[in-house]
Amino acid sequence: MFSSVRERDLQEMAYYMKLLPLHSRELVFEKDDPIQYIYLVLSGSVKIQECSASGDVKIFNFLGRGEFLGITMASLPLPKYPATVRCQEDCVFVQIPLDFFNHTLMNIPRVRSEVTRQITDRFLEFQNDLCKSNCLVAHRMADFILRMLERQPRSSQKRIFIPLTRFDIALKIGAKSETVIRLLSDWTKKGWIETDEKHIEVLNKKALEEVLHERPAKKTSRRASTHSSHA
Repeated sequence: MFSSVRERDLQEMAYYMKLLPLHSRELVFEKDDPIQYIYLVLSGSVKIQECSASGDVKIFNFLGRGEFLGITMASLPLPKYPATVRCQEDCVFVQIPLDFFNHTLMNIPRVRSEVTRQITDRFLEFQNDLCKSNCLVAHRMADFILRMLERQPRSSQKRIFIPLTRFDIALKIGAKSETVIRLLSDWTKKGWIETDEKHIEVLNKKALEEVLHERPAKKTSRRASTHSSHA
């Protein structure tokens, strides 16, 4: 993103930014906090979540290295963070003052293009989750794993490096953790995936794609009616 910026300009820009290390499970910011900083994930990963008044948690996304945080509302007057961000593991961020981000970084074409792409991807992710909310849990989980796999570095074609607990996956796809555990165990026995602590390695991508392409809906599938209690 910054390859077109001169070394001297980079040194001047660095004066306004600082590195911020945070530990696993630490908050980066909370929903409705005034946006003072934009964060760039330098290492580690985070989850984007929201907690309802009743205490229920919904996870919207998992983001890793190279992702900006706080950008969707950054250009609005008196902006507030639209969701809570918590570290999924030990992280290091570049902390960027909001005014500097809007008036300096967004004038760099490659940065502006990357920010636009990331905002678009996140809206598409949210729309995808809404469209698939009535699908069976197996379909939603296969879709989630395959989309996470696509976002990994090109050097990794099988392993998802962002750590994912069974509970987090359940919150992301809107299912019970028991159902997620059962499906992961079943797919592991079939040789489709391999789990290592909090990481997933996809051994048979085609098999997950076949689960994804079945697309039965809870409301219209007889099979779904026998499994809906597991969702």
